[in-house]
Amino acid sequence: MSLGGKLRAGFGALGLRPPPPGREESVEEFVRRNLGAEVFERLIEPFCSGVYAGDPSKLSMKAAFGKVWNLEQNGGSIIGGTFKAIQKRANSQKPPRDARLPTPKGQTVGSFRKGLEMLPNAISARLGDKVKLSWKLSSIVKLENGRYNLTYETPEGLVSLQSRSVVMTVPSSVASSLLRPLSAAAADALSKFYYPPVAAVSISYPKEAIRTTCLIDGELKGFGQLHPRSQGVETLGTIYSSSLFPNRAPPGRILLLNYIGGATNPGILSKTESELVEAVDRDLRKMLINSNAKDPFVLGVRVWPQAIPQFLIGHLDILFAAKAALGNGGFKGLFLGGNYVSGVALGRCVEGAYEVAAEVTGFLSQFLCK
Repeated sequence: MSLGGKLRAGFGALGLRPPPPGREESVEEFVRRNLGAEVFERLIEPFCSGVYAGDPSKLSMKAAFGKVWNLEQNGGSIIGGTFKAIQKRANSQKPPRDARLPTPKGQTVGSFRKGLEMLPNAISARLGDKVKLSWKLSSIVKLENGRYNLTYETPEGLVSLQSRSVVMTVPSSVASSLLRPLSAAAADALSKFYYPPVAAVSISYPKEAIRTTCLIDGELKGFGQLHPRSQGVETLGTIYSSSLFPNRAPPGRILLLNYIGGATNPGILSKTESELVEAVDRDLRKMLINSNAKDPFVLGVRVWPQAIPQFLIGHLDILFAAKAALGNGGFKGLFLGGNYVSGVALGRCVEGAYEVAAEVTGFLSQFLCK
């Protein structure tokens, strides 16, 4: 960033910037107003691409990055809000840390030894036969006794069961279809959320394929890289998987996980797997890989036609409308969850699950014997 860009960001963060417009701002509008054009173009635009695979001119600052949005609301500026948040944290009692958790050594980025699949597998093992696989929910009916009748298509045929509460963590489009017979208003609201396509491309190169200018002490270090659209590349970002976590690649090789597509590039759906690999490889040779390196070894290509929910301007209003339609329609005990409700990051999904669990507990407590 230029000196002028840094000064603009610093003064803006302190509050020397135009006031809020009195309407919901996009991420681009908020950042340009508070921190200037350079911060947006060089930092925030690629960050939005990496986290949401989204278009920052359409993403809602309040919905997508609510914690940062709240800083200005609570403190009059980003810096003012930060000081207030620090004071609040200092005056509040921290919950005790679970002694069973490991203590990180030098870094806070973590994963599971055999990948993220270990988490749902562990949950499944703990719950045992309560977890049903290949059960597809086909209908929900509200009964006169206040319970819900759920009909599933299973390998053994149709199965129905009753429950006082239902938590729906499926994508919003699926929830919309299932809820339409109950509430057209809720279904209409849920159908408005947009999920752009994203492809995950995992490829490996020999270590000598990395440009020497990208190495530190002879090693590829760091989390990865995010790519501004101004660079003229398709790839949204690249994670240095074998640098972050042990045993992700054999000695002498590196593993790179790349994401391509998103709200600004939905055309990936028309590309073949080999074309996606070629596009990623072409982009990497512009900044990370030597141009004369051998072709990468392809470990996997996964295309998600509807990948990440976009928290666009109006997102929170639409979500409120869906929940209100269910509540006003008498569908107590039916809860909406998932990443379009809580946020797209894994941590927010876990936090959101605890929040929904608390709502369910509160609802069911009224039926306990006094």
